[in-house]
Amino acid sequence: MFELVALHECDPRQVAEFLTLNRERFRPYSPTRSDNYFTREHWKAACKLAKVEWREDRAYRFCIVHRNESVIGKIDLDRIVRGPFQSATLGYMLDRRHEGQSVMRRALQDVLELSFGEFNLHRVEAAIMPDNQRSRSLAARLGFREVGLAKAYLELDGAWRDHILFEILKDDFSPETGEMA
Repeated sequence: MFELVALHECDPRQVAEFLTLNRERFRPYSPTRSDNYFTREHWKAACKLAKVEWREDRAYRFCIVHRNESVIGKIDLDRIVRGPFQSATLGYMLDRRHEGQSVMRRALQDVLELSFGEFNLHRVEAAIMPDNQRSRSLAARLGFREVGLAKAYLELDGAWRDHILFEILKDDFSPETGEMA
């Protein structure tokens, strides 16, 4: 049904098409973007940067690629902090046409398994807007714990937005189910 592919191995044109197609849908949850952000040229450079970030252990970025080879989602594991923290921040987006099919849940299970296995993280955090009930429910199903409300946490769509912070620890994740151990 889908494959999780490192962003630096994805077709920049397909990434740009996915984001252009979903531009209005993602607007409330995204920083203000210039038109250039939605171009193949931008994503060609972004894919190259993603390869450097991956190699330097700064970020792990993925595309969710449908069996027809189109990009239908994106997952970022970034703001990686090593040393005593061993943590990262998770962000994700999915084409509306694929919601309700467990695509993102399965893709995030795979990313969390990599996070706590190969990437050797201790904690993965996510920040979700309070009105994004679908994403909050998904985080809970994956075993994320609600930590609390961060007021004016991110500037999205031209305004500072509150977010609910979530976390999951390595010891709490079960790779077999993707849920709490």
